[in-house]
Amino acid sequence: MKCFTIVVVTTCLSMSYARGQVSVGVRGSYVNSNLSIERPSVPALSPGAKALSNWNVGLVFNIPVATGLYLQPVLSYEQKGGALSYPDKSPANAYTIAATKLRLNYLTLPANLVYKIPVGKTKLAIGAGPYVGYCASARYDLSVYNEGREVQTTHQSVDFNSGGLPNTNIQLSRWDFGANAIVSLELNNYTTFSVNYSYGLSDIDKSHELKINNRSFGISFGFILNREDW
Repeated sequence: MKCFTIVVVTTCLSMSYARGQVSVGVRGSYVNSNLSIERPSVPALSPGAKALSNWNVGLVFNIPVATGLYLQPVLSYEQKGGALSYPDKSPANAYTIAATKLRLNYLTLPANLVYKIPVGKTKLAIGAGPYVGYCASARYDLSVYNEGREVQTTHQSVDFNSGGLPNTNIQLSRWDFGANAIVSLELNNYTTFSVNYSYGLSDIDKSHELKINNRSFGISFGFILNREDW
């Protein structure tokens, strides 16, 4: 958390020096998130994952760097995660438990370098850059199965200091970092539409048996609160 605070403070200081030129906006996003899970030692026994529908809300800053070029940090609260599945190895007539839907609540800070191209009365913005995220909390569904049929589900919080998720080798880490790409359209009525893709590069699992990376695709709608960069 200390490193994340340093990054945020550094960004704020940078913006303070250019405060007369910075534009600020807000945006909300639909996020289609998933997890890439690998078990290098026994690939056939790797848990599977399916996409989940999540959301994101954040503050967007546009800091001029050069003509048409902007640094665009976004301080956001974002849900990531995926729906877990496992190879069926349970005996007949037996009850088994498994952690299924896993939702990770992140404070994230992408820092994209964006180039804005005038297109009529709008601007087309294309950019990419790194992101860092801190998982403030996480929850999962703990499901009971009988012969492959779900008979009961409860919601549990993840304890990052414990042994991990039940009946899995997953031991989650709070920190995540990766790469982000974005394409957006800024209209002259102060609204924005954008799509972005985030590719997690860090292994968010602390165990030595699994390798887990975040993946997410977002569709956003937002408002620009001032147009000093127009």
